Amino acid sequence: MTLVVTGAASGIGLALVRRALRAGSDVWAVDRNPCPEPGARTVLCDLSSPGDIASIELPDDIDMLANVAGVPGTASPELVLAVNTLGMRLLTARCLETMTAGSRIVNVASVAAHRNTLALPDIATLLEVSDRTELRAWLDTHSLDGPAAYDTSKRAVLEWTSSLATYLIPRSIGAVSVSPGPTQTPILADFTTSMGAASMDRSVAAVGRHGTADEVAAVVEFFLSPAASWSNGIDVPVEGGLLATRSALLPDPLNLSKGLVP
Repeated sequence: MTLVVTGAASGIGLALVRRALRAGSDVWAVDRNPCPEPGARTVLCDLSSPGDIASIELPDDIDMLANVAGVPGTASPELVLAVNTLGMRLLTARCLETMTAGSRIVNVASVAAHRNTLALPDIATLLEVSDRTELRAWLDTHSLDGPAAYDTSKRAVLEWTSSLATYLIPRSIGAVSVSPGPTQTPILADFTTSMGAASMDRSVAAVGRHGTADEVAAVVEFFLSPAASWSNGIDVPVEGGLLATRSALLPDPLNLSKGLVP
């Protein structure tokens, strides 16, 4: 099985590379930096550059694609959207040229998607841009700072994934998104800066700790596998129950306060 992973030099992408290598996959690691795992084939690429994406060498047959690469909100809005939305779409289009029935795609989004404030029509026009020039024009009409661009980019990943899954049903290719909560990766400090230390502290207080890159990679690995063949077009939160703590209907679901459960 051949897997293409973006953002493969560190964090969740690297954790997925290691899992895939242990499983015997042929791994192509796409990143602007070399992948430290010698068993993976490094493909150097600046995912903010459509030209780079168009020119890189990719496998002749691709069974799995994991779009893990992402830029945090400490970067410029244009760079955030260039990597997190435009680059993801362009690379996926290239990979789909050699993907056949039974192939799987996982796009890494984020629970930060729920912080997006733009309306769906604005998300739709973002997902129609085809190059950096059009992206700059879109930003001229949508005033976003870096953190807001990150939130919007991840909502765009959710919307694009469900649309992509629907489009690919006739080809029997599945696509899902995975939305991590705060995760211990090299860019965790960037998220603390862009989202605020208080927000990150609340997350830890709610679920006890941050997630690990391998915990998220394990879920990505599953949804890339044939075992997930009947899962399609959905988003899978991987955040230790963070969203549940914010929406739980019952504070005492076992009615222990009333002595109804021994």
